[in-house]
Amino acid sequence: MTYYKYTTTSTAELVLKYKSLRWSSPLLFNDIEECQFTPFTEEQYLRSVETYKKILEQCASGCLIFDINRFSEQTKLLISAIAMCKRDGSAVPPFSEELLMNHARMHRDYINKGLINCFRILCVTSTFDNQLMWAYYADQHYGCVIELDGVYLEKPYQLREGKVRYHENIEPLSNPLDMFLYGETPEVKELMVKDIIFSKRSNWNHEEEHRFMFSENFGGISFKLDMQTNEFETTAENQVENSYSDIPISKDSIKSIIFGARTSNDEIEKIVSIVSEQEFNCKLYQMKMKNGSLVKESMGLKVV
Repeated sequence: MTYYKYTTTSTAELVLKYKSLRWSSPLLFNDIEECQFTPFTEEQYLRSVETYKKILEQCASGCLIFDINRFSEQTKLLISAIAMCKRDGSAVPPFSEELLMNHARMHRDYINKGLINCFRILCVTSTFDNQLMWAYYADQHYGCVIELDGVYLEKPYQLREGKVRYHENIEPLSNPLDMFLYGETPEVKELMVKDIIFSKRSNWNHEEEHRFMFSENFGGISFKLDMQTNEFETTAENQVENSYSDIPISKDSIKSIIFGARTSNDEIEKIVSIVSEQEFNCKLYQMKMKNGSLVKESMGLKVV
């Protein structure tokens, strides 16, 4: 599949010189809502909380229609606590419902402080002639677009990739009830990654973005919960210092370089020089304004 990376000429020079692409943490993205956009509406959380409470009550009362062995340790603990209260004739601890209602905040705290710095994401797209992309990411048409048919030399561990879904809280792939019942199982985590990492608000849909994602070492992540105040705290230690990773690519993966309509001759000459010295086998184009529209024109040479 062909991918296009919009960039400045200075960044393109680094890509060509070091034969690598920079995969970044969402902390460095221009969309401040990256990984903050929960796919669940408040109504969906409320429904899940009510259903979860009913299941806890049923299991604590001895109902055998659920496979309790599949439940998370937290769920089992709550069932045991409720069952003990029932046997003793005492009230169910009031903190449980509040904790459930705060699940969204707790989950976001976990992502922001424990995970997000270690996420590594490469953003590409399937088109080279998107004027908004040229304006935002290719230095207002002074930059360029790199055409790629591969984005890594060696596949990163636990790589995930896919198209970004653009929505305003459409029906999510994951389900908060599953998280309550089973915790962060591999199945639940996979769906949550797609919902959180591969979702953006619909006002970004012009990007037609395709993402590649993996994680660096998360180090040690610990949690602290105050049972009296229901305050939840996440602490991360021994994580990587940088918020990016440079991933090697094959020089054969670069198929063309498309210069912007405003890219200066000096900048073009710098990149052409690197392409020639590094012996890239790629075509060169430049965007031109013709009859009021941007079109791609061959520069009449293929550097080999």
